[in-house]
Amino acid sequence: MKLSRYKTIFLFLVNIGFCFSQNINKDIKPKIEVEEIENTLSATATVENLKSEFRNISFKLTVFKKNKANANRSDNAQEGRATLEPIQKVSLSKTQVNRGAQDQIIILLLIYDEDNKIIGKDRVVFGGEDEAKVSVIRPNDGLEMIGIVANETKTKLGSDFYDLFYSEFSKLNIKSQKIITLQEELSFGRTTKITVKVDSDIIEEFNARPDEDFLKYMAETSSSKIFKYFKNIEKNAKFITHY
Repeated sequence: MKLSRYKTIFLFLVNIGFCFSQNINKDIKPKIEVEEIENTLSATATVENLKSEFRNISFKLTVFKKNKANANRSDNAQEGRATLEPIQKVSLSKTQVNRGAQDQIIILLLIYDEDNKIIGKDRVVFGGEDEAKVSVIRPNDGLEMIGIVANETKTKLGSDFYDLFYSEFSKLNIKSQKIITLQEELSFGRTTKITVKVDSDIIEEFNARPDEDFLKYMAETSSSKIFKYFKNIEKNAKFITHY
């Protein structure tokens, strides 16, 4: 009975591409980002809202693992819900799996709408015929520009915001030659004003306050606005090219 269950699972994975309608990945862009360090795969499930409207989704991130030598099989799933803002990219879930020489590993991300219909999917394969198609992020030597964030804050409060912002910004995996700068200057009383800029363009400004939840919210908001900023640049570049 157990063997039959796994046959069904892998048959589903092989044929999954034939079962979805043309609406899959139309309004959203799911992506499994994988980093391989030694014999460990670290996978992060992300999704990008391509529309200028809010969207409520649920997701399921599943890791299927099969050993070719002894036929041992296992699977592990993570599920959750999220609300996507217009033109926003978010990290949904993270997982790790050890990889042996004889292991075949399939990581599958499915995105569902409010009616529990599949609207997005992504899949990566290791140890199978499709492995050559998988893009794996590996530790680099600092030669690739993946977005520079300059810290020009002056207080511990500003430094705390920088750490929170950089954590959110890193999830976006933005590749750009532009420099993001976090500046801090004295404001009214003992407060300071923090400005988030891309080159000379001001993306966000606010008065800082010693509240971790507030700083985290502003880090998420600023990161989201920067993502939209770069998406607009990309959209305008495509428009000019087509024109």
